[in-house]
Amino acid sequence: MTAKDADTKLLEDEILARFFSRVEPRDHADIYAIRHLPQEIRATLNGLYSRSRLSMRETFLRRLSQGLEKQGKTLSDLPLGDGISDEEVLSQVLTDKAGSFLRTYAIDHGHNSLREGAVLHLAIENVSQLVTRFLQRERRASFEESSTRYISFSKEGHWRDPEVMAAGGEWVQAWEAAQEESFSFYREAIDLLNDHLLRSRPCPEGEDEKAWKRAAKAEAFDSARYLLTPALHTKFGIVADARTISDLVTQLCSHPLAEFRLVGERIKEEAESEVPTLLTYAGRNDYLAQNRDNERRLADELFADPTARTDGIREGNLQVTLLEAPQDLDARILASYLYEEAGHPYREILDRVLALPASDLSALFERVLSSRSSRDAVPEGMEAGGILDFEVCVDFGAYRDIGRHRKGFQQQQRLTTELGYAVPPLFDEAGLGDRYRQTMRSVGTKAQRIGERFPLASGYLIPFAFLQRVRLRFDLRQMAYFVELRSAPDGHFSYRQIAIEMGNALEDVAPLYARHVRTCREEVMLGRVQSERNKDDRRRQREERARQLGFET
Repeated sequence: MTAKDADTKLLEDEILARFFSRVEPRDHADIYAIRHLPQEIRATLNGLYSRSRLSMRETFLRRLSQGLEKQGKTLSDLPLGDGISDEEVLSQVLTDKAGSFLRTYAIDHGHNSLREGAVLHLAIENVSQLVTRFLQRERRASFEESSTRYISFSKEGHWRDPEVMAAGGEWVQAWEAAQEESFSFYREAIDLLNDHLLRSRPCPEGEDEKAWKRAAKAEAFDSARYLLTPALHTKFGIVADARTISDLVTQLCSHPLAEFRLVGERIKEEAESEVPTLLTYAGRNDYLAQNRDNERRLADELFADPTARTDGIREGNLQVTLLEAPQDLDARILASYLYEEAGHPYREILDRVLALPASDLSALFERVLSSRSSRDAVPEGMEAGGILDFEVCVDFGAYRDIGRHRKGFQQQQRLTTELGYAVPPLFDEAGLGDRYRQTMRSVGTKAQRIGERFPLASGYLIPFAFLQRVRLRFDLRQMAYFVELRSAPDGHFSYRQIAIEMGNALEDVAPLYARHVRTCREEVMLGRVQSERNKDDRRRQREERARQLGFET
């Protein structure tokens, strides 16, 4: 290697070290992280990289050199050294090149996969629960939302639909009255329910009093939140690639409600500050908007009988209905599990398993699943055993948690007052049941009145207690995860019931498999106490590890 080549190598290594975790290649499994690069540059690199024999590092250096050449410069002209930020090193060298490449290659020619090379982290705050539920259906993104179990929402604001506000008069009056009635009772109920719990279930001697009080507060929140309405502001973080963000923006901007369109425009505005090219075609889609109208019109044509609707506000019941499940489900689960190693066509494997006596099938499940710990998922192959299709009638408050299981397919009908409302048992225990029911009837009636003119906007006013139909399609692996997690003692009383009934339905169609799905059916009181104890134990363990490493705690 000549001295000039050595100098070039040193310069290239210095540049690469800023943006890649490893500079020198390894003969096998050469794995390194890409860091500090603008998102669109990362996306560009992915596109070039997939169509070149060069490594990601070599692709980057070549692209950087080409950008500098256009300006009559070389790598040696880059501002390097201590105190120089990574942004200053790149400056505008790659921006135009990346933008030009993406516009012609990724955007105009429809290469959507390149959008997946740019990942965005957005904070979305002061938006309604209604738009939040819509957004969080997306299965390709990760979300973290404010918890109504741990946080009091007594100081949060509410969305006011601009069309309703523009109508003025009785419409605005009904809107404001409904919000004030439900929200003022919510603020009172938190303390009233918590005080009742601590009086009626005092901390036993020897129990951790702090954990007990936290568990009581969480249970009070669990019940009080049924008085909240979807107009309530919340906040959440979302991590998703640019392709997913683009799709979400299009869905939001094509929605008939004003808040949804506003949120879509704001998401696009902020995302474009990071990836301006990748969101070029995100926005209102006429077909999508028209399809929503068509869906409503077709449904109205098929179910135009006015007697099918009720005007009364009543108590409703949670329901779980198994709509569809494959026959011979236990056998299909085992056949799918064996498929990769069996070396035979699936049909032959299934026939062989179907021919086994029930005792042998049971023994096989025992061999495969009996040693599974609480942290172990069901083997991946069992996922292909089939899909269970459920329809559940569940309160909006509980669906906020059920909806997080986005691996399964979900459909939710529009929130109305038609199916009635749920009554958390704690309200009756605390002597607040009558006031709770009166509030549901009063607020529900106001929402119905507004719904006569603004059917979609009325959903903002319908308290979390009201029921809606939701369709859930879970594979067998996700089914086990959902039932075990949501039936646990520290779970919310409403979704616990849903999970238990889904576990019961699984027993009917796959009894051998269901035997190894841990459904907790026990009645629990202050079920979060053990969870809160564990939280304290984990904190003490973290602090001890930190002290051992020399950190102050």
